[in-house]
Amino acid sequence: MKRVLLLMLFIGMITYSCKKDDPEENLKPFPATDYMQLKIGNYWVYQSYQLDSAGNENPMSNVDSLIIIGDTTINGYKYFKKLSVLHDHVSYMRDSNGYLVDHLGKVFFSEHDFTNILRVDTIGPGLALAEYSMHEGDTLVNTPIGSFQSMEFRGKITAFDPQYPYGPQYTYSFYADGAGLVKSSYYLFYNPSLRVGQNLVSFGNTDHLP
Repeated sequence: MKRVLLLMLFIGMITYSCKKDDPEENLKPFPATDYMQLKIGNYWVYQSYQLDSAGNENPMSNVDSLIIIGDTTINGYKYFKKLSVLHDHVSYMRDSNGYLVDHLGKVFFSEHDFTNILRVDTIGPGLALAEYSMHEGDTLVNTPIGSFQSMEFRGKITAFDPQYPYGPQYTYSFYADGAGLVKSSYYLFYNPSLRVGQNLVSFGNTDHLP
């Protein structure tokens, strides 16, 4: 808890106001990369932005910080506890042999699966179907702290109402090796021309704070 309080003080000084749980011993291992950054003490600071019709990112005042504050065991698996400081919310995440999953089994990223739909949600009540998958190929993503070669986790959102005038819409989450989630964006259902997102503006581990 002392470490979390120190990090919150540090953030306040920043100038920016499974897949199913198959037995993992039977699954094929994959090369050692670290897109998920699941380690106690890791933190990320994100600044929100609005994307205008010309593709320009206009920074907003909203800033959120995520911190891995510990771990716990759920159904026999070790999960990392990730705290959103802004929303005072804890999520539980783990690496299931290359799939980033939460304690409910929802997939948020994969290092290697570029063929399957990895998650299906409903946007509701009764608004749309959301299907998430990996987009094959690296993407160079620009953030205020630099550019990252990233892998893209994309959501395709299809309205249930056949009269919905905007067609399928998309959400994007970009993960970089050695950094984790570096950029994301989504749209407003009733006005897709108003897109908002988050840029990474700082990350590290609390052990390395002065």
